[in-house]
Amino acid sequence: TILIITLALFYAVNVNGQNFAFIGENSYPSTEKYMLQSNSDKEDIGNLNLVFAKDGTTALIIVSSKLSDVVKIAEKLIIYLDDGTVISCTDRGINDNVDDVAISAYYLTASELSKMKSSNINTIRFEIVCPVCGQFNSWEGIYSASNKGSSKTDFTKVVSEFYSN
Repeated sequence: TILIITLALFYAVNVNGQNFAFIGENSYPSTEKYMLQSNSDKEDIGNLNLVFAKDGTTALIIVSSKLSDVVKIAEKLIIYLDDGTVISCTDRGINDNVDDVAISAYYLTASELSKMKSSNINTIRFEIVCPVCGQFNSWEGIYSASNKGSSKTDFTKVVSEFYSN
């Protein structure tokens, strides 16, 4: 009986520990979703969600926000760490928009991961683009979201634990 209970608990922990991020036709093993609070005073610009993921052996940071079905998060993503370090991520065109949630993935180098293991994420700066909005575009712009308040997370721990394998 004890063996069955132990195996059942072990299985339940393993099932709950497996998260995936989905972008288009791809899925990536990932951490749970974390939230950064929007610094925008625009009503339409919500909080920024992020997960850390793996594409094989390559590290990814995936950001998403509930916006509108016609916009996407694209261009450069800038990560500001508490120690003043700035990490600039290049747009590789890995983005999608499903159910009015814009989502985009950016590759992280081993050096960038090392920096994030040493200093916590303070703020992320991201760009919203709308290729079809034309002159009635109230979405496009550069925005930021910060790791603060009740949702503040120790990303040094998250990054260290997720990429330890």
